[in-house]
Amino acid sequence: MRYIRDLKENEIVVSFSSVRSKQVKSKRNGEPYLELVLADRTGQIVAKIWDDIDVWREQVQEGDSIKYKGRVQLYNGSRQLVVERVRKVAPADQAEGFDESELIPSSDFDIDEMWDKLHALIASHCRRPCILQLLRSVLHNNRDKVRSFPAGTEIHHNYRGGFLEHVLSVLESALFFAAKYPALDPDLLVAGAVLHDIGKLEELGNPKNPAYTTKGILIGHVVLGRDILLDEARKIPDFPSDLLMLLEHLILSHQGQLEWGSPKEPKTPEALVLHYIDDLDAKMNRVFRLLRDDQNDSEFTAFDRFLGRAVFKGTPTNESSEPAVPLPESGWPLRLVAGE
Repeated sequence: MRYIRDLKENEIVVSFSSVRSKQVKSKRNGEPYLELVLADRTGQIVAKIWDDIDVWREQVQEGDSIKYKGRVQLYNGSRQLVVERVRKVAPADQAEGFDESELIPSSDFDIDEMWDKLHALIASHCRRPCILQLLRSVLHNNRDKVRSFPAGTEIHHNYRGGFLEHVLSVLESALFFAAKYPALDPDLLVAGAVLHDIGKLEELGNPKNPAYTTKGILIGHVVLGRDILLDEARKIPDFPSDLLMLLEHLILSHQGQLEWGSPKEPKTPEALVLHYIDDLDAKMNRVFRLLRDDQNDSEFTAFDRFLGRAVFKGTPTNESSEPAVPLPESGWPLRLVAGE
């Protein structure tokens, strides 16, 4: 099996993939063509079928595992596939290397280790018993989804385990800023980090081929997440109403701006911190995957429409004459040094 991450320009490839999305689009002359987004555990690639659209449109559906033949091209600095033949996988394909688990993009980090670390950080940094009980209950009741769901369909952490990876990363950042600014309430930051995207577990469907549910489209993860919070808080006797209001605000404002789909803008110090670290983690995940997957010869990646820019690839660190800066033995795991 040829992995998407390893495909090279002008290569003719026969391999397996899953169909993440399917759209009929129009050429400049008005004729239709079929655009697919194909995925395996190493990444995604846009694939185009120019001819016999009516035939292929009926044979290939979103969520299908397929075998395809195509040629890799560069278009605007990004790889794409021009597909010549495609069909659904058959039982006999297993003898040729087909393994469905290889088609599911997954986090580079171990799920069990992330899950255990998340619980350990919550247990060691929550001071209020009601918040500790709340977070444990939410995670217990949504265990399988938290461990398997992506954090989105396209923009960031859009792979198996991506939700857990994102939540853990935001929590680690939240704890850093809680130590940096002692006036912040650590319990609110911990709860906000864990719960801010919890509504995505209802906004998205099957984690193998994530797509928006009807509730996700009509209501959205921000309000769905607030509803999950309220349902869980009702199960805890005498949960403080003023504390619950602050937790609601964290979820309802974490998108940061009204035009980004946030019902409210952050109006507490903890909500402001949560918004910025959430946005930063999403953007850095996008940047590092863009740098990893880009294969053009330029010093810059292809333009990324979500970041609104191309990204400078820089000089490989092993070519630098400067000595490596040692990482600290404890605390924040990454030290940024001016000029690096």
